[in-house]
Amino acid sequence: MPVAIVKSNYTPYGGGEKYTQRLIDAFIERGYEVHLLTAHEWPVRRKGLRLIRMKMARWNNLLRLITFNASVKEYLRKTPYELVLGMDRTEVQTHLRAGGGSHRAYLQRRSEEVGPLKRLSFWLNPFHRKMLQIEVRSLRWSGLRRVICNSHMVYREFLSYYPWVKDKLAVIHNGVEWEDMEAPFEESERDRPSLRRAMSLDPDGFYFLFVGSGFERKGLWKVLSSLRQLPEAGLLVVGGDRRPERYLRMAQEMGLSDRVRFYGPRSDVIRFYQVSDAFVLPTIYDPFSNATLEALAMGLYVITTDGNGCAEVIGEGAGEVVSDTGELTEAMARAINGNHDRKAIRESVREYDFSRKLGELVDLCVGDIT
Repeated sequence: MPVAIVKSNYTPYGGGEKYTQRLIDAFIERGYEVHLLTAHEWPVRRKGLRLIRMKMARWNNLLRLITFNASVKEYLRKTPYELVLGMDRTEVQTHLRAGGGSHRAYLQRRSEEVGPLKRLSFWLNPFHRKMLQIEVRSLRWSGLRRVICNSHMVYREFLSYYPWVKDKLAVIHNGVEWEDMEAPFEESERDRPSLRRAMSLDPDGFYFLFVGSGFERKGLWKVLSSLRQLPEAGLLVVGGDRRPERYLRMAQEMGLSDRVRFYGPRSDVIRFYQVSDAFVLPTIYDPFSNATLEALAMGLYVITTDGNGCAEVIGEGAGEVVSDTGELTEAMARAINGNHDRKAIRESVREYDFSRKLGELVDLCVGDIT
């Protein structure tokens, strides 16, 4: 019996793409044929996987959203499946993995951080309005069986905004390649000074790591503001932004050019976990930041906000959860002066190994149709 997985596109840096590929493998290993409904060429081919190409316009986000959603609806109307696992914003699926959280919650959190005109623009923007419409329609669709949230934060948001979906909500946290990180972690414990020299970093310095794309939403400006008050620390920035020059200029104007390094989007992020001392992500909204979990699995002390669903898996001694810039600066200062047990931090997220979490999700989906 084939199952359908819906994922619109592929990017080599995308956490959602990596998760989708692992899900495909997990279903195939259970004996299912997987039909991947996608508008993009998928680079990983294997026995048991069939690509079903969907139509999607390329001109802008709104048209991509509308055309892909329409194409999926039309295909599923003609070709029904007992299990359709949606990984994207589409109206029709039996199981919705809400990896991006609730768009309504996202807009609400963004609105709290900006002025009234910008706030109004969020709610009037045609793209956001369409996203909200699809969100509501997907939750009201009669064939929906399950909404899989990747954090309790997201669970509470769906329950608050859409109470009728209560009985379909479930929480399965994201996973991390915990076992695969064992060797890089041990290497960093043995050879961090030489690893730093290879990247032209001070072997004895203290480095915060910021990983994320979309610098405004991820709160990079807050990190830069705090770093001004912490002259003993440097910052490594991994990720992309539509206006990266804005943040380069910001770092220059703050006198931080010699302490902040921008590396852009990278596929070798593991190298940066190896050479860093602490991870910082004062995000406005992240349903569950994979980078945060990866940092913990690499033994890094983590500082993030309660707008990050991954905050709920940070154990005692593994990091801090802050709510404003003042708290962020204080937490970063404590990270610099603290004596953190990297092995204990890594061990605290052993239960979030990717294979275990994938197994939970597949068990849940299969259990709903058998």
